[in-house]
Amino acid sequence: MRAASPALAAVLLACGGHPPDVIFLPSATDVVTRMLEIARVDSTDVVFDLGCGDGRIVIAEARDRGARGVCVDIDTSLVAKSRHNADTAGVADRIEFRHADMFETDLGSATVVALYLSPSLNVRLRPKLFREVRPGAWIVSHNFDMGDWKPDTVVRVTWPAGTTSTVQAWQLPADVAGTWDIAVSDDPAERRFRVHFVQQYQQLSGTASEEGHAMTVAGARLAGDSVGFELSRPTGDHLELLRLSGTVSGSEMMGTVSSAGSAAARSWRAARP
Repeated sequence: MRAASPALAAVLLACGGHPPDVIFLPSATDVVTRMLEIARVDSTDVVFDLGCGDGRIVIAEARDRGARGVCVDIDTSLVAKSRHNADTAGVADRIEFRHADMFETDLGSATVVALYLSPSLNVRLRPKLFREVRPGAWIVSHNFDMGDWKPDTVVRVTWPAGTTSTVQAWQLPADVAGTWDIAVSDDPAERRFRVHFVQQYQQLSGTASEEGHAMTVAGARLAGDSVGFELSRPTGDHLELLRLSGTVSGSEMMGTVSSAGSAAARSWRAARP
């Protein structure tokens, strides 16, 4: 076995014997600004930067937007550098510094996850993001995509030197795939529907019925934990159309429903059978 070079040995030591998956390349200030803008970071957010390098993203969100940050890196020297930079910027008290493997880091408290990794690492992270991060949270990546999960937002940023970077963002969708029983408040009685959704990330389609009569599902959309869709069917000489919008909370949904020709909004709720 070939002996490691002194430079490689130093990196392995800093990383606890685990080589880093990517080398540290800093994002330009303009790119960092756009990442935080696209993710709509404010003082209520907790921003996780996975592979945080010198800490510039978590420092910017804490300094400029009053958010809290978690800086995760496998390289102890970079974690130390991040802490030093945050101390210098006067925001170290708003940032948690973790020398850790991002695949072993609990992301449950994240409302924004920032990435500048690689295409393959992003795809490897994707199941963990869906498993641990709450619906509605933003995933924002410098340059690299998430495979077949298409971004909600794409922005191109030109650096002062003329180089162009791409910032992509995804709002983590709730899981609504499968069958739901929906009750709509009506006068004088409730109406009940059964809807089956097919979901591919934030893309939705579906089928529906009411008392055995087929209905058309159209305009289905999902943004984080917000859902909306239309139910329609021919009734006599006209088309009955119901527009439902609401929020998803685990195995329940609820919201308001409106119909053509009626100004009154009614409530609806749904549960999995």
